[in-house]
This record gives sequence, structure tokens and C-alpha cells, in this order.
Amino acid sequence: MEVGAIDGIWILFLSLAVVAGFLGLLAWAAARSRRRGIGASMMGPFEQMWLPTAAESRIEIQLQQERKKPVESPDDL
Repeated sequence: MEVGAIDGIWILFLSLAVVAGFLGLLAWAAARSRRRGIGASMMGPFEQMWLPTAAESRIEIQLQQERKKPVESPDDL
């Protein structure tokens, strides 16, 4: 084997390790944000890219939770 071929193999392994590390970091961040309840702000852009219908559903649920029941006036009693 040539020295250049060995260097190419190490570059390939290093590249795969970097990609695997980045995907692992994203998976860890997603799990952590779900546990803490901050998933919408942290993972929202990724969700909109890969699952647009899920992002729309999440926004609609958030809007429904923010709506409040109208307070009755004292005259209605």
C-alpha cells in the first residue's frame, strides 16, 4: 500500500466521525430540549425544514393554549 492510500483512509474515517458526531449532537439537543420543554425554540427551524405539517400543528396547538376563556362581567351574574 502506498502512503497516500493510508492518508485517504484516515481522512475518510475522520470525515465519517465528524458527521456522526454532529448527528449525535443534534439527537442529544433534541432529547434535552424536549425534556426541558424548550423544543419549539431550539428545534423549530429543523422541524419546519423536514416536517412542515408537524410545525404547523405545533403552532396551532400553541395558539390554542395561549387563548384564554373570556372573563364574565359582573352584570352577567
